[in-house]
Amino acid sequence: MVTGILRKMAIQNKGTENSIIADYSLKLDGGELSLNSCIGNHLNIRYLGNIYCVKCGRKTSKSFGQGFCYPCFISVPETEVCVLRPELCRAHEGIARDIDYANQHCLIDHFVYLAWSGGLKVGITRHHQIPTRWLDQGATKTIIVCRTPNRFRAGEVEVELKKIFADKTNWQAMLKGIRNDDLELVSEKAKALEFIEGKEFKFRIEENIEYSIDYPVTDYPLKVKSLSFDKDAIIHGKLVGIKGQYLIFDEGSVINIRNYSGYQVEIN
Repeated sequence: MVTGILRKMAIQNKGTENSIIADYSLKLDGGELSLNSCIGNHLNIRYLGNIYCVKCGRKTSKSFGQGFCYPCFISVPETEVCVLRPELCRAHEGIARDIDYANQHCLIDHFVYLAWSGGLKVGITRHHQIPTRWLDQGATKTIIVCRTPNRFRAGEVEVELKKIFADKTNWQAMLKGIRNDDLELVSEKAKALEFIEGKEFKFRIEENIEYSIDYPVTDYPLKVKSLSFDKDAIIHGKLVGIKGQYLIFDEGSVINIRNYSGYQVEIN
């Protein structure tokens, strides 16, 4: 048994740079739990009724933005508007909640990529978040389209490519393990580059390297039922898989652990 405050699941790559194998763990106050080794076993997670801000640690009645109390949610750089809408980033103009944070997270190289996660989507990530970003989204194969000098420039390209590609993960399709083995990412990348050509975006084309990702899933559900600690204090079942930030139980029930960052739980 381990007890502590939930954070997003930590993921290590146990494979190679291009052929990624996801290895999951939960780091709690009472210790670290290797989740891959729990596959096939019964897991019982009990919400203890307390929520703590992942930034300042204060107790809060409600969590905002995946783990923050409201004062932190409206003030910390981790929840600035450009986190969800990079095209609105103003760090390159010297405008940010915390310019030191922006120097490390916004004013650095970003990649625009295409990923299959139950459907083809476009996204962006910081260079040091590869492959973490793809793993968090449950992507099974990806390709980098181009590199940009900062978050704002990546956001510009992403907004344009949203005209021909989806930008949201179809989480139910992702959890059902829906595949498209005929998808050629190099061809899709060529389509993306042709679409943004001559539109005065600042980017550098990257090599045509395809990445594949395997997850510890023994049984994909045909139907997905989302669980919530706000409705059920105890969530339990046989763990049959982990993908993205979701635990997948038998009979198709799933829970997004990242959504409950800051919740105090006991795990058996």
